[in-house]
Amino acid sequence: MIKTKINIKTDSNQLINKKKNNFTIYFIFFLLSFLLYGNTFTHDYALDDAIVIADNSFTQQGFDGIKDILTHDSFTGFFGREKKLVAGGRYRPLSLVSFAVEYQFFGKNPHVSHFINVLLYAIISVLIYIILSNLLVKFKNNKWYFSIPFVVTLLFIAHPIHTEVVANIKGRDEIMALLFSLLALYFTIKYFEHNKLRNLIYSFISLFLALMSKENSITFVLIIPLTIYFFSDKKIKNIFVSIIPLILASGFFLFIRYLVLGNSLTKAPTELMNNPFLHATFAEKYATISYTLGLYIKLLIFPHPLTFDYYPKQIPIINWNNFRAIIPFVFYLFILIYSLLKIKKKSIVAYSILYFLITFSIVSNIVFPVGTFMNERFMFMSSIGFCLIMAYFLFYIVPKYINNQKFIAKISPLLLILILSLYSFKTIDRNRAWKNDFTLFTTDVKTSSNSAKSNCSAGGKLIEKAQKTTDKEKRNEYLKLSIKYLQKSIDIYPKYNDALLLLGNAYFEYNKDYDKIIYYYKRILNRNPNYENVYSNISLIFNNLDSVDYKIKVYEELYKINSNRYDINYTLGLLYGRYKKNYLKAIPYFQQAIKKKPNNVQSYKDLGVIYGLLHEFKKSAEILQTASKLDKNDLQVLYNLGITYRALGDTEKANKYFEQAKEFKKVK
Repeated sequence: MIKTKINIKTDSNQLINKKKNNFTIYFIFFLLSFLLYGNTFTHDYALDDAIVIADNSFTQQGFDGIKDILTHDSFTGFFGREKKLVAGGRYRPLSLVSFAVEYQFFGKNPHVSHFINVLLYAIISVLIYIILSNLLVKFKNNKWYFSIPFVVTLLFIAHPIHTEVVANIKGRDEIMALLFSLLALYFTIKYFEHNKLRNLIYSFISLFLALMSKENSITFVLIIPLTIYFFSDKKIKNIFVSIIPLILASGFFLFIRYLVLGNSLTKAPTELMNNPFLHATFAEKYATISYTLGLYIKLLIFPHPLTFDYYPKQIPIINWNNFRAIIPFVFYLFILIYSLLKIKKKSIVAYSILYFLITFSIVSNIVFPVGTFMNERFMFMSSIGFCLIMAYFLFYIVPKYINNQKFIAKISPLLLILILSLYSFKTIDRNRAWKNDFTLFTTDVKTSSNSAKSNCSAGGKLIEKAQKTTDKEKRNEYLKLSIKYLQKSIDIYPKYNDALLLLGNAYFEYNKDYDKIIYYYKRILNRNPNYENVYSNISLIFNNLDSVDYKIKVYEELYKINSNRYDINYTLGLLYGRYKKNYLKAIPYFQQAIKKKPNNVQSYKDLGVIYGLLHEFKKSAEILQTASKLDKNDLQVLYNLGITYRALGDTEKANKYFEQAKEFKKVK
């Protein structure tokens, strides 16, 4: 009886101590997360934030937009129409729903969004620790602050490769995908601990929410049973039971995705910026992918320099005769074979490798194209495997093979402190680049100097900066730098329409060099004769140009490129008729404009006036009558009809239209 009481008291004390330790541990995780990412709270929107929140019409409806978010491609709210920029489209509604909820309560507030990202990141860290503590019972350390679960979590929080996910609001999809995937794993572990069916239901719900956040969560259909196998003595048939809710969740998600997006097996995009392997051979494609796989490992070990942009041609297309392709291939093949050979021994290193490879596979470009060579955010989920290997090496392998305990007691903690210090410094420093688009683009263009996209993005933001600057010298400085970046973007990718358009804009802002402006615009039109932004830009820049002859020269060149456009024909008719008084030259252009837009009143008005000036009053009256039918309240048409019928000698009709015009003028 006494012994029992003592045991109960001892157990009670242990439980209290455990709770105190856990509180301390969780507090450290939250503190570290907020210390490392606190400098993002004052940041604005950046990069793809416009697509998901800042300029997304669905998100900005708050609660009312949730239905549209759930029933459309993730890009539709930004573009206003279904636009599958990448193969298969994108259906990741849950993060957009969270943004809609934020918008309902806080409006357009990037600071709240950044805070929530960091909060969710801290919650993930706690979840990683809890899961690993459940799994790695046999690796317990007397000092909790040197335990593998604690060290793994610290390394995960501090790793700079996560800055793209946490510091960029759009990274919420990655955060929520990992959060709910880990919850699915947690509830599966709890199911095997307590054998309660409700935990499998929670696992189903968690994985479904993870998939609704981002599709790569589907890899946890393999990760979860693999984890149970490695860290328990459960039989395969028992483990299979835990897979059933995961398969059901995946099937349910894929069915919904199909209903929303249709057949996702669409052709790969034909635009290089969305399909970097567009012009690569089969061998070149996979050699280049192998090269990027090596870069990921390098960034995990030594995360510098970091950039948002790995678009063409920052990553060169290479072949298998290049050691940059061969070495990563051999490395990945080796770790795959090693992990498979160690499965039966349930090696923690083997598990970490398999976790890394499985979660990474779906974003590696091997399974299907992801729209870019690589991205640092693609390592978010997979990096847990790397952190687990690093912690295992520091606090298990190193002590195991070095006999000097005093040395071990110092070297492992010192190495950890050094790594965490370097990671933390890099993370805080890297966050600064994510302040806004201008800072991000002008910072990363120095790293991604061979990327057409990065140079184009920096050039575009420099134009915007110049437009807002009143200091003429500073303004010209921005514009000259903009021209430099945009020119390099075109040198890298001569068919890059965005860069060509912006370069024309830059020359307009800098020195009104119309010849260069039109030259770059025409380079777009020669390949894309209906590129709307070019025509709207030419119309705007010519508003301040007095030279009618130059305008005619340009529009005649545009006519040769695309003679079927209404705006080209109408403008040429206007220039020849109103400004050059060459009525016979103007007539066929107006006639062609009418054919293109038969319901547009303006062409009829101008053509009717021209026939009147040529004293062809019957034709003038006929055309103006059509204009009047299209717009019965057009004062100018009514007066012109009056003048025309008076010229025809029909005083009655002339007076009728003059009276209508007077009445309309009074009402107006």
